[in-house]
Amino acid sequence: MSGMWFVVGLPIVVLAGLALYTVLVMRQIGTPTRGGEIDLNERPNTALVVIDVQEDFTRNGGSNPFEPAYRDAALAVINRSVSSARSAGNEIVFIKHVFRNWLAIQIIRLVAKGVGTPGRKGLEIDPSIEVGEAPVFEKAIGDSFSSAAFEDWLETRKVGKLILTGLDSCHCVQLTAKGALARGYLVEIRDAATLTATPEKWSLLKEELGDSGAVIV
Repeated sequence: MSGMWFVVGLPIVVLAGLALYTVLVMRQIGTPTRGGEIDLNERPNTALVVIDVQEDFTRNGGSNPFEPAYRDAALAVINRSVSSARSAGNEIVFIKHVFRNWLAIQIIRLVAKGVGTPGRKGLEIDPSIEVGEAPVFEKAIGDSFSSAAFEDWLETRKVGKLILTGLDSCHCVQLTAKGALARGYLVEIRDAATLTATPEKWSLLKEELGDSGAVIV
């Protein structure tokens, strides 16, 4: 009987462990990072941060795509923001999302046609966006501060204020905002230059972020 329980029960144990691991992985992807607090007196510069504006996400033909007019309007505002930042002499940086965790990749391939997974052409920045010579950093979870290279670049450029644009407002944008606020950055979110698949959720998050110190314009 005990041997039979072992044979029958082993898959249950494995599945339970896999389920727990899946929860932990998804929680990590959706949790803002923590880091040392910056000194704003030593960070006088401003950076425009464009998050995850990649073809896989902007032109996703899956079950919940962005309505083209909504998408194109936001991309146009992002381009104007990039142009304005260049004219003002502000820093500009692009963030790309690429899932790197093996389990996350399998889940995304199963439920979302593999968007954002390694090897896809759709990982490139949307062709409508004028990247120019701006640096591009990669992250594998929601908060852009999970990229050490991005955080080091902000320090090198003496950036203390971030202007956030991109997508999804309810995920990577708000997680990056929370990661920045936890470090003492000044944070501005340009609402018209962001995209979200869940606008009803974004309304609540905007209030939360505003209470935490972010400025949403």
